[in-house]
Amino acid sequence: MKMGKSRSNVLFLKSLEKRLARRHVPQALAEAEGLLVHFGDVDRLSFFTGDRALTKRARKKVEGALRARSKGVPFAHLLGETEFYGRHFQVTKDVLIPRPETELLVEEALKVLESVASPKVLDVGTGSGCIAVSLAMERPDCKVTALDSSAKALRATRHNIRSYHLGRRIRLLKSDLFGRLSGKERHFWDVIVSNPPYVPAEDFPTLSKEVLSEPRLALDGGPKGLSVIRRILSEAPLFLKPGGWLLMEIGKGQSNVLREEIEEREVFLGVRFVKDYAGIERVLAVRRQEKSL
Repeated sequence: MKMGKSRSNVLFLKSLEKRLARRHVPQALAEAEGLLVHFGDVDRLSFFTGDRALTKRARKKVEGALRARSKGVPFAHLLGETEFYGRHFQVTKDVLIPRPETELLVEEALKVLESVASPKVLDVGTGSGCIAVSLAMERPDCKVTALDSSAKALRATRHNIRSYHLGRRIRLLKSDLFGRLSGKERHFWDVIVSNPPYVPAEDFPTLSKEVLSEPRLALDGGPKGLSVIRRILSEAPLFLKPGGWLLMEIGKGQSNVLREEIEEREVFLGVRFVKDYAGIERVLAVRRQEKSL
């Protein structure tokens, strides 16, 4: 009997995978398994060993999720969560879905923090809070302030902070970039991290329905995608300690113009870019001059 259940389950999984693949869904098999586990109310081991067959009700729920996914609803929105840096985060329609590329930003921040004891980190445009939480979890001596201009986004941030019991170590503040920081927080931060909106406004007509389902506020970087990035580059030196680091995620093709602009201003000590898995210069790393501004 178990073999019968197992075969039935596997055939259903294969059917889901094929239907997702026909609609050009990336990682169709992984997403099919994810839909089954989440909506089928069955763990992966029981599903494949045949210890538990899917009920008709569970199959209907899975089929409904499949239809929504086929129409462009993001996988993370269907599940209400996603994985980032080895941890699970709640994801709502009010926050940007964390991407694997952003893990590079966390890695670079951890590298520059290696020589800093009890660091103070500022996360600008925190969204889901995945960067702030990851840094706080990886560095137990780290204190983080996370900023976002969206009250709805901060609800998701707060949930994720509580999930990892970090309420005493991560401070949340509703703020348009640095606007709500106090005067005492000038020249205060060891590291400022940000995954700002950097999609060029002129590219929006070409974006997929799936991407457009995410909050435009978290995506739209204005002309050439550089408006918010430039604001951060302009204002961050006022809040960084001398020798402090600014780390930002940027978009494809933006590194050359940013390099030129940064070198012209002579506020930062050089500029470095970290390439992502596709060879795109994805993370901008600059260090503030030691001298007073």
